[in-house]
Amino acid sequence: MEVNTQGDPRPSPHTEFIYELAEYLHAQGVCADPNADQRAVKNAPAVFAWQLRDQPDRALAIFNATLDASLSDSNPTVRFSLCFRGPAEDQLTPVADAANAWAVLHDLVNIQLTATQQLLVCRRVVTDPPVPDSNNRWHQIDTYEATLAVPTTP
Repeated sequence: MEVNTQGDPRPSPHTEFIYELAEYLHAQGVCADPNADQRAVKNAPAVFAWQLRDQPDRALAIFNATLDASLSDSNPTVRFSLCFRGPAEDQLTPVADAANAWAVLHDLVNIQLTATQQLLVCRRVVTDPPVPDSNNRWHQIDTYEATLAVPTTP
């Protein structure tokens, strides 16, 4: 672990990972523009960081992101989950949306998230069965593991 001159651990250079991932998924057509009003989104899942908002029905939450720098401070492993939700009574939409994310993340190398951040390799490691919530909206949750590249300076 790297420390600064006061002996405290340095903050991770990867603090914006969830937002960079949201930008990448949007650029690949998987979700709405993360900079747009998510309540006004049409034709793609709305995207949220850390928690799934109640509206709109069709949405994606990127959450549960944890960094493990035990093997490399510069290239830590990140584990993150994607939760897709569909409209009431629609079990197929969240599964299809999760499949779209899988197509642009799973088993790929050198994924350019943003101009400054790259994933060296990414794999889906857990896929949970679809489950409904109390409003009968179905959810599909997949967990991925990736190795982050050292962020570049613009």
